[in-house]
Amino acid sequence: MKNFFSKNGAFIWRLVLNQFGMTVFGIMTAMAASAIDVSLAKGDGVVQRTCMIWVSVFSILFYMFINYMAIKEEGQRDKIRIDAGRLTRDPWRGLKIALCASALNLLLAVFIVIFGLLGSTSGPAIEWAGEIAGTSKLIAAIIQAMYWGVMLGWSGAETIGLVPEFAFLLIPLPSILTCALAYIAGLHEFSFIGPIKSLFKPESK
Repeated sequence: MKNFFSKNGAFIWRLVLNQFGMTVFGIMTAMAASAIDVSLAKGDGVVQRTCMIWVSVFSILFYMFINYMAIKEEGQRDKIRIDAGRLTRDPWRGLKIALCASALNLLLAVFIVIFGLLGSTSGPAIEWAGEIAGTSKLIAAIIQAMYWGVMLGWSGAETIGLVPEFAFLLIPLPSILTCALAYIAGLHEFSFIGPIKSLFKPESK
């Protein structure tokens, strides 16, 4: 484990910084959506919710693209090392890196679900458990701001605090899956983005 972190620590930290960068972007776009709602709909919330959903989708896709390109390039570099006999092939390296980079997200999600159930009025209703779940949900919402619009649109909740606890378990999955597939794509010199780009190229005559 120590050897893994010594070799991949810098790359894991890079993915963490990518998330925090997109978090700032998500908060800024949420504030912009609120301003648009006030100017166009006098703050009734309808325009804000619609804007947040579309901006959230864009933010998530952009976040996935950044991670995809970073991990894919690492996979391509590893392929060169493997072909030269300087590295042992490990197709799960991208997945391992993504899991480590998403450790805080996963830990908060587990806290939210477990302590949320313990603090629920339909369960044991333990007060301190509910407080831990609420605090964990607040932290998770802040560091995952780019998902706000999708969470609200999918759940139909009025605020992030009312989003179902189990939704927070799903939030880290897109990034983890993207990184895992991107690394494998790099190892095999395959591009998932290439076929998509080809759809937008004009036909040559």
